[in-house]
Amino acid sequence: MSRPNFLGNINQSVSDEETGSSEISFSAEAGDKIKFSFKSDVRNGNLDIILYDSMGNSIYQLDKAKASETYYTFEKSDIYTLTAEYIDFIGEYSIDVYDTD
Repeated sequence: MSRPNFLGNINQSVSDEETGSSEISFSAEAGDKIKFSFKSDVRNGNLDIILYDSMGNSIYQLDKAKASETYYTFEKSDIYTLTAEYIDFIGEYSIDVYDTD
C-alpha cells in the first residue's frame, strides 16, 4: 500500500474577530479518493469547510467537529477548490488534504 500524496493545507489562527476565507485548489480525476484531516477550535463565530468544483458549485461540506478524518471520491475530472469560510471567527483550524490513490 502506498502512502497518501499530500495535496495541500489550509490553517489559520485568529485572535480578533475576522470574516473571510482561505482556499487551496488541486486537480483530481474521476474516481480519485481524497482524505481530509481536519482540526478546529472555534471560540467564536462560524467556520464552514466547503469543496467546490471549477464551476463554483458546492459539492461537499465537511461536518462541523473539533477533529475529523473524512474521505470523498470524485465523480468527474476537474480542478477543485477547498475553502474555509469564516464569519466573526475567533479560533484555530487546520485542514490537510491527501490523495489516497
